[in-house]
Amino acid sequence: MTDTAHATEHRHGALAFRTVRPDDPAAAPMLADLEREYDARYGDHFGEPASTEINRYPVEHFTAPLGTFVLLYEDDRLVAGGAFKPYDDDTIELKRIWTAPEARGRGLAGVVVEELEAEAGRRGFGRVYLTTGPRQPEAVRLYTRLGYTPLYDVTKSSEEVGIHPFEKTIRTDGAEPTRASSPTDRPVIPLRHPLRWIAAAVVLVLLANLVETLFTNPSWEWPRVGKWLFSPAILTGLQLTLVATALSAVISFAGGIVVAIARLSRNPVLSSLAWGYVWLFRSVPLILVLVFLYNLGNLYPTIGIGVPFGPHVEVPTANVLGDLAIGVIGLSLSEIAYASEIVRAGVLAVDHGQHEAAQALGLPRHRQFLRIVLPQAMRSIVPAFVNQIVGLLKASSLLFYVSLLDLFGVVQNLSSTYPTDIIPLLVVATLWYLALTSAVSVVQYHVERWTSRGSVRTLPPTPLQRVRAAWRRIRTGGSAPVRSSAPAGRLVTSDNNDGRVIS
Repeated sequence: MTDTAHATEHRHGALAFRTVRPDDPAAAPMLADLEREYDARYGDHFGEPASTEINRYPVEHFTAPLGTFVLLYEDDRLVAGGAFKPYDDDTIELKRIWTAPEARGRGLAGVVVEELEAEAGRRGFGRVYLTTGPRQPEAVRLYTRLGYTPLYDVTKSSEEVGIHPFEKTIRTDGAEPTRASSPTDRPVIPLRHPLRWIAAAVVLVLLANLVETLFTNPSWEWPRVGKWLFSPAILTGLQLTLVATALSAVISFAGGIVVAIARLSRNPVLSSLAWGYVWLFRSVPLILVLVFLYNLGNLYPTIGIGVPFGPHVEVPTANVLGDLAIGVIGLSLSEIAYASEIVRAGVLAVDHGQHEAAQALGLPRHRQFLRIVLPQAMRSIVPAFVNQIVGLLKASSLLFYVSLLDLFGVVQNLSSTYPTDIIPLLVVATLWYLALTSAVSVVQYHVERWTSRGSVRTLPPTPLQRVRAAWRRIRTGGSAPVRSSAPAGRLVTSDNNDGRVIS
């Protein structure tokens, strides 16, 4: 290919290639559209704007004799383009493959790639190398169709792989490369991690010793564990633990939203009171709050409500605050302080432009918060709060100190009655807490996936999907890939097999 235009026939009409410099005004629309599309697809995914990638290489890399930059015209209308630069003595690297938005779906990107390959062959290069990113599935299909070999693990999802490298041999004369150490000829030597294997071996040995003691030490008394595991007393305590945790979680979440709103309020009184509440209950241990509420009757024998300096309605404190009420109130008061900080952090994480857009609509402040800001903040709030429930579940074991027979309280009482069964009873409590926290963790995992659907293009495979994929690979001899739970892509903006690539 020379600097003069040459024409070729295409089923969509006469096409003409023109070789230009990257800084030629004729290439400006192509580069501007590449930059716009790159930003739309990736944003700050790579930690830099598209203009940095577009201007990364000197102009000389894309001009003869080093490289080339071509534009494809149809009836004097720019419809596609691309370039290559030298990668090593025998290899070129394709860059800037592009198709105009109105010309996509016609295979023009493939025409550009084939022309660049032909020019590279005329210059004596034998291989083509390129990279594409995780959000351009059209590019992957294009290069696969054109005979390129992927240099990455195709069993992984696009987001897991990240940058997708490809290569293709274009030498047809059987000549040897001018450089024996061409990147695609170099032997692939796996990176070795001896310290990882040593550490894994040490951990496995320790784990094997632990498992051995669990089954060979008669002091564990596993038959007694089985006897107590589903006993009525244990199940009653378990039920009370679940009720106290559930009530406290609901109250603390609702209360956390109220306190967070007050903390973010422009009203200095509300903001100060909310700050003081958070400061107080984050500073005082939960056990102290529970014991204080348990002895509240000594400070206030009766609880009343009425008009200051007027008539009051009073009832004995003991009639209002039962053991369960004390436990739930104590847990909730302490947890609200932490939940409010989770809510406040979620609200502050919402882009400020969303607040400005809500104000531009003329919505009242409370509707701005409830209809626009809070729903978006839930993406950050809900997973963090579900994680907080795990701590709340374990904290419920302190209810024993206010005479509430939850799971731990029942185990304590039974240990006093059956002192020879202390170890089996403690194992029973451990197993039930493990089961409960594991169930909450499963819920947290799926909540995080649900709330992240709008923030990432590709969700990683679930454990069940990984197991199914492993089973498919076993059945098919290792050819079945792990499927992600959402489609992934990379920067190719076209239909069918036509596309453009920024790399």
